[in-house]
Amino acid sequence: MVLTQTLNAIAPRLTPWSLMVLAALMLQGCGEWEQGVPEMNEQEQQTVEAYTRTQAPVCIGRFQVDMPRQLALSYSTLTVNDARISAKLTTQQMFRRFIRERREGLANTETYHQQDQPYLKNVYEIDPDTVVFDRNEDDFTPDSSRVLEGYRIVKSVMFKVELKATDIDDDRYEDQRKYRKTDKPDRLKQVKHLLQNLHPRKAHEIPDAPGLCFEGGFLAGGAEDPIPGAALPFREELIGMTFVDRHQRDVNFIFHTDNTIVEKDTLLDRTGATEGILSQDDHFSVLRKGAVELEGIKEAQEWLITQTTYQSVRGHYFNLEANSTRKAPEFPYLDISFRNGDFPPGEPHGELNQASLTDAEAVGLWDAITRTFQARPNAF
Repeated sequence: MVLTQTLNAIAPRLTPWSLMVLAALMLQGCGEWEQGVPEMNEQEQQTVEAYTRTQAPVCIGRFQVDMPRQLALSYSTLTVNDARISAKLTTQQMFRRFIRERREGLANTETYHQQDQPYLKNVYEIDPDTVVFDRNEDDFTPDSSRVLEGYRIVKSVMFKVELKATDIDDDRYEDQRKYRKTDKPDRLKQVKHLLQNLHPRKAHEIPDAPGLCFEGGFLAGGAEDPIPGAALPFREELIGMTFVDRHQRDVNFIFHTDNTIVEKDTLLDRTGATEGILSQDDHFSVLRKGAVELEGIKEAQEWLITQTTYQSVRGHYFNLEANSTRKAPEFPYLDISFRNGDFPPGEPHGELNQASLTDAEAVGLWDAITRTFQARPNAF
């Protein structure tokens, strides 16, 4: 609209050719779909303040961010050198019963091929509170493919560490020893090490020691500390957390850190081609994009757009990416995404008639949260 008004005002003084050239230059310079962020009215300010007045620090991997209490943690994942780690509240009595029943269930599992029996190969009772099951990967894969399934209880939290391993010590795998080897003893060392370095953590507890936060727990260890028994001499750490509005489920944030990713370019280097494709969407516009300053983080860039969501409504997709091209333990790849007008992946939901937040509210909430994202002191 602004572009049209400008051209109409000066058109009488331009030749047709000059008018066409000017229009092309103006579209190239600002992008015909760049809308900008509208100012918040009083109602929109109240909506954002309802979120921000309850903001409190939460720990995500080796980082922290101030999250409103209205946005609840709905999903958390942690993988360290291929080992999947999780935590669950329990009691000593429930833990003992779970271990007993899990042992019986694995021992009674039948395999498709008789030669792969028994399904449960071994049980390592490290101490009264730590157990590792050595089992087949599944009921039909050859038993050279194993899974080490470790459990440890600390106070009222049960930790689980699950890691794949290989065991070709049986004579029938003799031919395979030419191109692969048994790594189960090393992987068992890795599982034991991880279990022994796991500690309970409350939801808003911010540790002051090096390590990784995940839902219900904390894995102690510096970013450059080797893990005994791991396949690689350096750490591979992948963390993901999703926070969803308790009342408006189409409002959600997803945080992802991964020190194994190194991009060839940055977020803004890639948006040009994407915007060209998305411009076919009637609801597409760019509210804002550019560099962002975040404490202890490099190459932070954001891209805030509107588009037609999977719920067929006009909504928002905001993305912040940082440390994109860096390969260093203290600068893992970071990705923060925000959706308004779309539900988290895999979550059951009803029909959505419109996104819960306006443009101004969405950007206001985004700014309030992302500008607090930072490396946790002494985390690395």
